[in-house]
Amino acid sequence: MLSDLIQYTEKNQATYASKGYRGLNVFGKVKFYQILRKNNKTLNQFYADALNKKECFIGPFIGEFGNFLLHLLPFISHLNEKGVKVNYCGLELHRPFLVNSKGEHFLYNYVALRDFFKEVKPSGNGIKNLPDDVQAEVDKFVTEARSGKLPFLDIYGDRDLYWYSYRNWQLNGKQHIYNLSQVYAPSGKQNKLVIFPRKMVKEFTPNNGGVWDYAELGEELTNYFDEVVFIGHPELSSFEEKKHDKIRYCVTGDNKDVLEECATARLILTQHSGAMHVGGFVHTPVLLIFKGDPPIKGLDDSIRFRQNFDYNKVNLVFNKEGILEFIIKLNS
Repeated sequence: MLSDLIQYTEKNQATYASKGYRGLNVFGKVKFYQILRKNNKTLNQFYADALNKKECFIGPFIGEFGNFLLHLLPFISHLNEKGVKVNYCGLELHRPFLVNSKGEHFLYNYVALRDFFKEVKPSGNGIKNLPDDVQAEVDKFVTEARSGKLPFLDIYGDRDLYWYSYRNWQLNGKQHIYNLSQVYAPSGKQNKLVIFPRKMVKEFTPNNGGVWDYAELGEELTNYFDEVVFIGHPELSSFEEKKHDKIRYCVTGDNKDVLEECATARLILTQHSGAMHVGGFVHTPVLLIFKGDPPIKGLDDSIRFRQNFDYNKVNLVFNKEGILEFIIKLNS
């Protein structure tokens, strides 16, 4: 289970609001306390107004995949369960996730932003240099949200509100996780392995570990599965495509493909990244692969932000031998 991996995390590095106090002098701490207090009041007022008026604005969200799956999607789903109509601005890429357990799209209004990852990569939820056309859509949404009489949760314009306050605030009783396995895998699982071949900007990062030879790994793992599928976003994936009867490449950037492939797989293989959380929505076990020695940066947050998920089957290995041992046990 995911909670068993706490032994591999950094000590005292989880991004609670209290972490923001570190390194501040007494005046800085007083100011930051005031910011947190104001943010908490803003969030509570938004929530109360949204439940009262049964409609709200949320966004814009232009951030990373993992942030969407852990911090945003569960909260929007929770509001939907409460009967709140949500006007939302976010990435078109995420549309396949914005459905309930019956496969029904639940947003009241969706300002969908095009895929801009070829031009600029996501980082948290703050990108300074968005393409002009995307920025225009963002600005239009914000203007409309601010001019109306409906509550607006601005997670784009106020970084401290999003990062230090909102993410932690919505964990406490304000998340709902739809089980999407029946939506995207009505016939159940297949003897299939899904691999997210993460693109690395360095030979090693404390979040993701070292670089893997995915071509070699995929070919070897065909000995244990009927099919091995490489999947992910083209701009965030790195692999060498080789012809093989039992290997298929579906690196399209379409999250409907991601959900369908992951929902029908017996196992998801990925480095520590946002992709690991797809398994929590489609009830497929995940094997994290980390080439290097722990601690693993950010794993503590991955664990605590998954605490409201019903499905948390995640294991961790550190080398190819560990991968093979795990899969042999899985098959037996």
